[in-house]
Amino acid sequence: MIDFLCNICGSNCSVETIDREVPSCQSCGSNARFRWIVEALSMELFGRSLLLKDFPKRKDIRGLGMSDPDPLPDTLEVCFDYINTGYDIEPKLDILNPPPQFGAFDFIVSSEVFEHVQPPIQTAFNNLARMLKPGGSVIFSVPWGWPGDTVEFFPGLYDYEVVKLRSGYVLVNRTRDGQLETFDGLVFHGGAGATLLVRDFSVSGIAANCEAAGLTMTIAEETDLRYGIVWEKWSRGMVLRKSR
Repeated sequence: MIDFLCNICGSNCSVETIDREVPSCQSCGSNARFRWIVEALSMELFGRSLLLKDFPKRKDIRGLGMSDPDPLPDTLEVCFDYINTGYDIEPKLDILNPPPQFGAFDFIVSSEVFEHVQPPIQTAFNNLARMLKPGGSVIFSVPWGWPGDTVEFFPGLYDYEVVKLRSGYVLVNRTRDGQLETFDGLVFHGGAGATLLVRDFSVSGIAANCEAAGLTMTIAEETDLRYGIVWEKWSRGMVLRKSR
């Protein structure tokens, strides 16, 4: 059995296995990724790992969430000058065309978002960097692998719609230069027809995106059993920092 303290709700937990995405806290239902977000954010802001309930009230710290999971937003809103956004729900944020809030944020949380963002993905990384204050950080995670380059499933994605046929879902796209494309065999996160997977990241691809945007990248350690944080060797969380 693995015994750990949930840094989100403060409960003592005991489980046989811990998975990146499967809920493992019997009280709040948090998984390893959610608990890592709290730990990474605490380390970036305060230099030590605090339970979420022990975060100090610092309204001078400004933060932005990109579809942050419950119950993080409620606490972060109390502690910081923070807003949680969504792509299709208010308050909305399109990372490819964000409002002119350059140099506004001390931290941004973007977990399991960028694999769904329409290309070109470099624009999204560039906008992350522009929105951060110098010295600011992005608590960042996406599914990624070690070898090769990032693979774009729909590199010409521009004017598109996911359509449900009797035989299943298809993607219909008109490229920027007017070509009509159709794709089947689609992969969704959150259930069929929900959030379309548009790319497979590689760690070298993310590193190149970060370098081009002026960000540095640090990959999380594989485990921190104190808080039930266990990763595979791949797809671990990352902290992206803006040095200037």
